[in-house]
Amino acid sequence: MTDPILQIGKSGLDTTEQKVKALTNKMVNAEVPGFKGNDVLIRSFPLELEAAHKRIESQQPQIEDTYYDYTSGTLMPTGNQLDLALGGKGFFVVLAPWGEAYTRDGRFTLDSEGRLISTANSYPLMGKNGPIIVTPGSKIEIDQYGNVMIGQTLVDSIRVVDIADKKQLDSVNGVLFKTASINSIITEVPSPRVVQGYVESSNTSIVHVMTELVQLSRLYNMDAKIISTRENIMSRAIEMGKVQ
Repeated sequence: MTDPILQIGKSGLDTTEQKVKALTNKMVNAEVPGFKGNDVLIRSFPLELEAAHKRIESQQPQIEDTYYDYTSGTLMPTGNQLDLALGGKGFFVVLAPWGEAYTRDGRFTLDSEGRLISTANSYPLMGKNGPIIVTPGSKIEIDQYGNVMIGQTLVDSIRVVDIADKKQLDSVNGVLFKTASINSIITEVPSPRVVQGYVESSNTSIVHVMTELVQLSRLYNMDAKIISTRENIMSRAIEMGKVQ
């Protein structure tokens, strides 16, 4: 029979490890524009206590779900006419190898064909008429509605979309997302707030991440001590049984 105390300790180590991985990912990407941090939901102690009273199962910490935090980051000025940020809801649409992808990383540049492409991965930025193409060397003006202008000429309008249920988004790298289901409801944002010359910072804070890592380190050590203590007790009990 598996010892329930050891199961609790091992589950505690496993869930803590998953939390640490999520926090480490946040720390690594804390300076990446448009990055959205992910976290894990761990079954709370009150639920475990209730289950124990009902003798449903052992009181084991367990991961119930993972989620991404889509809270907006701070808008940071860059002075680059091709850097864009969204001051409201929604995502820019880029054309990835698998189809449309969604991001709030607004760092763009021009390729040799005059297409506006993502600086991070070279995926074309989508307008209402397809990939946005401008004349290289032109002064590009982009208004708050995403209209791309060269002089008085409207080139195209940047597509900004929103996803009704963001749980249906799969993360590619914390910056780029794709829909997990063909049934995902995607709507065009009719009046987006596009800000030229700015990018949105990551929504994670290194200070908060470090604080959580310290707390998790203490929790990990406590779980490890539970396992060590239990193993010692069991070893002594086995030795006493041999003596008798």
